[in-house]
Amino acid sequence: MGRAIQFAAGTLKFAAGLTKIDRDKVYGFVELKVQDEKGSACSLGSLLDDGSTLVLNGATALKTVDENNRELDKKTLKVVYQDGSAAVLVPSSYDNEVVLNDATLDDLFNLEITAVYQLDFEDENMKKSVMDHYTNGKVARFVFNYRPDYEGADAILLTNAMGIFVLTGNIIDFPYLENSQVIQVVEAEEEQVEEEMDFGML
Repeated sequence: MGRAIQFAAGTLKFAAGLTKIDRDKVYGFVELKVQDEKGSACSLGSLLDDGSTLVLNGATALKTVDENNRELDKKTLKVVYQDGSAAVLVPSSYDNEVVLNDATLDDLFNLEITAVYQLDFEDENMKKSVMDHYTNGKVARFVFNYRPDYEGADAILLTNAMGIFVLTGNIIDFPYLENSQVIQVVEAEEEQVEEEMDFGML
């Protein structure tokens, strides 16, 4: 087991490593190979807007520049929130004890998953204790940060017969709209039927 995270769920405390589940190993992958008419492998390139300049793969890079197009050192940049206040650095989950909070299945269903990890234990008895703690659809929620960053990922811990897993991503908040206008109920008026005049009665 690699580097472990210290978890705390009430009085239950345990350490576990995280192994990322590779989607390619689970679902497989498709690799596209392009060859020329002689059977030689082709290299990927990009054609610039001038229609004549060809840039090979790996020959481009992202740069941060100021208003005068001068390159900036990212170490000199300051991270702020949208309101302009200084952003707070969130420590790595490996540096501090991670508190597991009770969550709901709605939190799990609203999670936009970006990565899946399986928890590794050196002590099988401790693994069984954690699985017993999170049974019958019980899930936990915490903030996961692989390395110090300004925004941690939402994480859901759950178990099944195969083991204990952590799903990371972003929990989407779905706002529900309601009709604030009061609908007035209009009672239908009874249709008045005009009697036909009998000219024989005159």
